[in-house]
Amino acid sequence: MPTPFTHLKIAQDLLGDAALPPLYRDLLLRQRPAFQLGSIVADARVASGDGREVTHFYAYGQPLVERPWRAMLRLHPQLRSARDEAHLAFLAGYVAHLAADEAWALKMVRPHFWSREWQGVERRDKFFALHLILTVWDERDERALEDWQAVSLRRSQPQNWLPFMPDAILCQWRDLVAGQLDPAGSSLTLEIFGQRLKMDPALVRAALDDPSAMQRRLWRFIPQSLLDEVTRLCYVFTRDQLAAYLTETMPALASA
Repeated sequence: MPTPFTHLKIAQDLLGDAALPPLYRDLLLRQRPAFQLGSIVADARVASGDGREVTHFYAYGQPLVERPWRAMLRLHPQLRSARDEAHLAFLAGYVAHLAADEAWALKMVRPHFWSREWQGVERRDKFFALHLILTVWDERDERALEDWQAVSLRRSQPQNWLPFMPDAILCQWRDLVAGQLDPAGSSLTLEIFGQRLKMDPALVRAALDDPSAMQRRLWRFIPQSLLDEVTRLCYVFTRDQLAAYLTETMPALASA
């Protein structure tokens, strides 16, 4: 559910996180373009038309009984053995993406949007509020992305890295995201959300820019302090799941 900019910001922070073993960080830094692509490409289902269960390994409205990244490896056992370092870094990025989405679903969306009643608020208005909070997070993270992101991302060259998504779709999504980060590019988040909401993106922009509307529609139900705390929890969970994946995949490094 978080946007590509948020996933790239998480990946950026992971690359410099001293809580990860240095050998893991060295791998991800050596293969940074592949790691970046892995961190965003699950959302290429927007372009491919695949259902969430195909690319994220869970469906809305159903309980999460298994870590999505573990479900991916169970359903596609060939991914348990990466072909080379670039493939491994790409899969590590994919694991990080699935972990961040899982944490967001469990810590924010399910308890605070779908399971909690907002007195006097219709379900459609809660769906709109969810996209408002995602856009707040998205725009904050876009501003924090470092200048190398677009050039580095474009260097990623998938080579049949996924059995459930072709390279052409991966490259199409890579270029769509990188193009938004170019100096002459601009974010497409509101356009994409507008399509999902069946609403003019200008109306979403107007709500975001109106403090009273944001208070009425969002912050009185989900305070900014809660967003900050869930953001922190999502990051820690993502880092822990990434470390678990690499520890299982690279046992020699884990014991070094």
